[in-house]
Amino acid sequence: MLDTTDFAQVRNAVELYDDRRESVIKRCRDSQKLAKQAIYSLHRGDSARAEAQLKDVEMIANELLPMITESPFLRMGSYSASMEEYGEAMAFLLFLKEGRLVQKSELPLCDTEECLDLRMMMSFWRPVPFLLIGNIITIHTCKTPTGDAIMGEFLQFNLRNSGLRKKFDSLKYTLKKLENTLYELSLTENLGMKTLEKEEEPEAEPGQGPDAEIE
Repeated sequence: MLDTTDFAQVRNAVELYDDRRESVIKRCRDSQKLAKQAIYSLHRGDSARAEAQLKDVEMIANELLPMITESPFLRMGSYSASMEEYGEAMAFLLFLKEGRLVQKSELPLCDTEECLDLRMMMSFWRPVPFLLIGNIITIHTCKTPTGDAIMGEFLQFNLRNSGLRKKFDSLKYTLKKLENTLYELSLTENLGMKTLEKEEEPEAEPGQGPDAEIE
């Protein structure tokens, strides 16, 4: 009445899946760390190092891809998170080099949802506190037309209550942050101009200032 061979096959399949899952988690921990380091390298202006780190991420992803293809459930979790981080780093690198957003076709390792991840799509604002502070023209480019254009595109999606919906809500916060940065920089710039004008104002000669006695 009981086929022990059948149970053994199921048990072996479960054990194989668990072993693969542990391998994926361990390797993806390394790849996600490398992707984060690549973003940090870009913050420091070291694009060569960032590109080398991203090549290592791609090597790990391709190493794991056969297992992911055979067991698609393994993509959820660590692998997907590492690919989102990788996509974000790639988007950041491309924005700094060419001033544009990355296209899905340029991220063959990422699936559709990973490409839509807002942490990646909004990575253009990352340079603001690091590389672009004080450059009001470039920050304005991040806000308009880039940020507003992305907002317009995502408003056409029906995200419902998915994980992407929560990330979409962060888009409004990011745009607000850029607006505040622009406002603060404009105040600083105006204050600097007034200070400069005051310093360049010629000193009044004796008897010609506002407090000079009227004869």
